[in-house]
Amino acid sequence: MRVAPPGWPADAGTQPEALIKEARRRQRRRWLAAGAAVAAVLAGVAGMAAGVAGHRPGRPGPHGHPRPQVAAGQAAVPGPIPGSIGTTLLMWPAGFGQCCGPVAVDDLSTGRLAQRQQPAIGVGDYQPLLAQVGDWLVYAGNGTTAIRDDLSGKPRVLGPTPFFAPAAAPGRVWLFQARHGLQGPVRAWTVSLAGGRPSRPVAVPGAYGPAVRGTDAGLLVQAPQGLALWNPGRAPRILPSSPVFADGFDATSRLVAYGTGCTSQATAQDAPHDPGAGYDTCQVLRVLDVVTGKLVSFPAPPGTAGWVPGGFNLVSAISGDGQMIAAYAATRPRGAGRVRLYVMRIAGRAGRAMPVPSSAADLFARTAWSANDSWLLYQGPGGHLWAYQVASGQTRASSTPCCQYTVMAAMPSR
Repeated sequence: MRVAPPGWPADAGTQPEALIKEARRRQRRRWLAAGAAVAAVLAGVAGMAAGVAGHRPGRPGPHGHPRPQVAAGQAAVPGPIPGSIGTTLLMWPAGFGQCCGPVAVDDLSTGRLAQRQQPAIGVGDYQPLLAQVGDWLVYAGNGTTAIRDDLSGKPRVLGPTPFFAPAAAPGRVWLFQARHGLQGPVRAWTVSLAGGRPSRPVAVPGAYGPAVRGTDAGLLVQAPQGLALWNPGRAPRILPSSPVFADGFDATSRLVAYGTGCTSQATAQDAPHDPGAGYDTCQVLRVLDVVTGKLVSFPAPPGTAGWVPGGFNLVSAISGDGQMIAAYAATRPRGAGRVRLYVMRIAGRAGRAMPVPSSAADLFARTAWSANDSWLLYQGPGGHLWAYQVASGQTRASSTPCCQYTVMAAMPSR
């Protein structure tokens, strides 16, 4: 018997549901390994600060992170990530207590790596778990809650439901709640992060699945026919070559990135990481401008097994200025569960997919763009955080464990 998450309609589209749940399940499998790695680093930092470490730490780079050690015969590790990147990276979960532990906060401007108890992200089939909306972080926890992106001040509860999505209007968030238990239409309304009265609620048809976010052309939802843009009182506008929810890459108020020609894959039972894990590969990555209707398409890079969608609201693929997109492609053999990162220009005259140096990683790795969109943050060799400056082709490295997290978000350092 099909059971919907609490507060969500049971009839929200039967075709994509299994894929949606599978995509969410895959991401949760990454929690333990990622949390244990960064928790160990944080514990080491705390131990050194207390004087209990029995060895001398390596000489830190200009912004505080120890320089990664290079084994004999290996290529030299690039210099440290410059403090001028002006970015703080939030990663969750950073460790485990009774539930999920705190977040790790890595200030790349100062090199300070610390644990914080806020935002206290909840656990469940919520997508998103956390989203950046202007100068705020909005997350599922005690309903839907918001906190300043510098983590100052007290968290503020926006509504009783943990189902939310960023709105197209600046500083606003959509909230969703079932009206009649698990059946019937979903009640939806927007709230302002600055305070004030909520908007007048609307009824989202029960046939539509999870909402991705508000866009400049309507609410992006999963309709029975595929991804669609919906406005109250109007028929949904189905996206070209529309996929299911699980084959999304990212979405902003203006751009929607999704895969087409997607097929299900699985890692080998003897794969070194995530044996028997399911994932999708897509032959084409498409980026749609919902206002102009312009559609940009990127075939999978030659020699790869196809683009690997990270899912909507789980990966920051599109740069904040809407100029670039980053995406992983599966390397062969498919059963190995390995990927490589590429970047593409989507504004103006779209360019070809450019491989990011030293970006080979296991499935489900995260990416994030720096606060000024000049650097792409990703998982480099040794499972450490690396940065790639698209304009110059430079790479930089940090010793911070990265990037197999459920949530990874980049904010301006303040």
